[in-house]
Formats: sequence, C-alpha cells, structure tokens
Amino acid sequence: MNKELERKINNIVQIGTIVEIDSKKALARVNILGRVTDFLPVKMIGNSFIKIFIPVRVGEQVMVVCPYGNANSGYVIPSIFNRNLPEPSDATEDKAIVEFAGGVRIDSDGSNVNIKAPLNVNIVCATATITAAKTIITSTTTNNGDVTINGNLTINGNLAMNGSGGNGTAEIIGDLRVSGIIYDSKGDLTNHTHSTTDGATAEAR
Repeated sequence: MNKELERKINNIVQIGTIVEIDSKKALARVNILGRVTDFLPVKMIGNSFIKIFIPVRVGEQVMVVCPYGNANSGYVIPSIFNRNLPEPSDATEDKAIVEFAGGVRIDSDGSNVNIKAPLNVNIVCATATITAAKTIITSTTTNNGDVTINGNLTINGNLAMNGSGGNGTAEIIGDLRVSGIIYDSKGDLTNHTHSTTDGATAEAR
C-alpha cells in the first residue's frame, strides 16, 4: 500500500477536539493529534420539514468523517461523552434525557415525561388544548384574559374580586345559596336589624 493511499484511509474517520466554531453557519475547526482542520460542517438534522440545531462548544470531543480521505473536506459528528463531559448522573438504559447548560431538563422513561425549567416556560400558539384525567397546579396563577368554565367550580379558599379600578362586580344568573354570613361595606347583611315604619324592630330572616 502506497503512503498516499494509507494517509487517505487514516483520514476517513478520526477523533478530535473542537478548537473554534462558527455557530451561525454550524461550522467547526477540530484539533486532531495536533493538526487543526479547516472549518468543517457539523452534522445536524435538517430538511424542508424540520430543522434541529444543537450548538457545538469549544473543547467538545467529536468525530471527523472524511469520506474521500481529504482531512479538510469532511464533516463533524458531535459528540462523545468523556471525562470532561460525562453523561447525566442518573442516565440508565430505561430513560431518555435532554439537559441544557442553564438547568432546563426533559426526561422520559417511556411512561412519564418530566420537564424542569429554573426560570420561564413560554408557549405561543393560536389554541392550546390540554386533555388529562386530572390537572394539578401548585403555584400562583395569573390569567390575563377571559375564562369560561363549562362545569362545576370548587374553591377551597377565599375569593377576591377587584374588577376595573378596584371595584369588582359579580353577575349571577340563577340561584345563590350561602351557608355562612353575607357582609357588605356596612356590615352583616344576614343578621342585621332595622326599624319598620311603625317603629318596631324587624329581624333578618
């Protein structure tokens, strides 16, 4: 085997470390045994239907594939777990995990999906539909639009109505049943008394 052919065969698949990136074009230069490549395209998933962009980082260990043996005309396949970039601590053969540098994490064991975000989750869409046997919200919730509830509403706590300018208005179409005491700005409406036209005192029902 001549030296040129041997060199090309050796260049087909190599392992190296990224030393420079051009993230806007998904390009990277890789150090392979002390030799730094030209900018090579980083393999991503993308076509006319879907695009998935995962930025590579300087110091990341990658594979460089050069189908024709030319070390400066191949492409980069990220990435390889190593001592400096280990897999997630709870990784198992039964769990898929996606972790981001800022602490966002998505994992699934095939039956359950867990999403963790230290700061914000923003969803922008025309219509959001949630279908679940039971929905539990354990945080303070703010809704900036109208709400329609097509079912019974149980509130295990207090209800405060501020309304426009701090004056809330309640409109009820149907019966109102109260088991406790009704108050207004002047006091107890349930147990109040007042004088009749003949001077007698009338008791509340």
